[in-house]
Amino acid sequence: MKYFYRLLISLCGCLIFLLLHSGLGLLPSLAAEKVTVRYGLFEQSIPVADIRNYDKTQKASSDLQSFLDYLSAKEKQKFQDALQVKMSLDIVALDKLLNTGMGKQILSFASSAIARRDQASTQALRSALILGSKSPEGLGITSFLEAYPSNQLVVDVSKISRLVGMANSSSSSADAPPKDNVSTSPLGKIALQYQTLAAQDKQFSGCLFGDSISAGLGNTLGSGTFNFGLNGLSTISLLEQLKSLIPTKVKCEKAIIAIGGNDAWYGISDELFSKNLQEAIALVRTMGNKEIFLIPAFYSTVAASSDPTVAAPLSRVEQINVLINQVAETEKVPVAAAGLAPLYENNVLKENLTSDGDHLNAEGLKIYRQALLEILGK
Repeated sequence: MKYFYRLLISLCGCLIFLLLHSGLGLLPSLAAEKVTVRYGLFEQSIPVADIRNYDKTQKASSDLQSFLDYLSAKEKQKFQDALQVKMSLDIVALDKLLNTGMGKQILSFASSAIARRDQASTQALRSALILGSKSPEGLGITSFLEAYPSNQLVVDVSKISRLVGMANSSSSSADAPPKDNVSTSPLGKIALQYQTLAAQDKQFSGCLFGDSISAGLGNTLGSGTFNFGLNGLSTISLLEQLKSLIPTKVKCEKAIIAIGGNDAWYGISDELFSKNLQEAIALVRTMGNKEIFLIPAFYSTVAASSDPTVAAPLSRVEQINVLINQVAETEKVPVAAAGLAPLYENNVLKENLTSDGDHLNAEGLKIYRQALLEILGK
């Protein structure tokens, strides 16, 4: 019965994957009323209204409950967290992105997991994404489903699992140590390209640069801000990101750099980390910046820190934070640590604030968001 778990999580992964890809297209005459998931000969439908209701109340219908019963408490939390992801996207930038060769490939790539008799899955996907992103709540799983131009969205779980794996693939083998592949993976490339398009000639009161924990906030820091967070980001890919953004002439009045956890996980040396962070600060200062704040690297739980496939050892994260403070003193920038204190107990992430031991759940993100809002003066 493990395919039930893969079904739900893969569906979430696919739709979150699609959050970064959209464009203008035909307006739908229908909206999806149900999601039909297909795995080999198995097929079952879930009303979209049930997913919407579960998103709001965490109360599951009998149809949805039949799936949730196969999930552990942590897996259910991951599903709930995925439903909370709602992205406010720049429609003009998305339109430009779709017109690039990479954008067209991504759209065709993702649509292959959606079954339609009329062979119009790419156009339907495009339409659902653009309308879903126009939703007042932003683009998320439910707004995407409610905008899909058919009364039924049929997804092939086996294809979704394969596509998500390919989208996150890198040249390293599964047994190799983790490394920074943000700028070489398909998702990383498309995310960076979207950011350069969305930031072109823009001026923001606040900019956030960080890894997957920061990316998990979406654009929820208020008007005039931009979240440049990227999954897997370390100081290595941060420099590449900044060098890509500077030619866009983007301006950031205040900048927050939340980096270090992946550097610890990837095994980046002390010397290289300090050098990269100093160079990143220098690049951010060229963006018309008035203030820069550093955020300490995020700690994980004890269990996660003991698994090299999940997170770095807590002792290594502690050493990275020592280096962050040293760079901050050299560069005369503050380290904003006080607002993050509620996340931890003795420099260990609290179990009730994470769904996987390494990332923040909805409650954890509330604490992190509040800390950032205080820094930004919002």
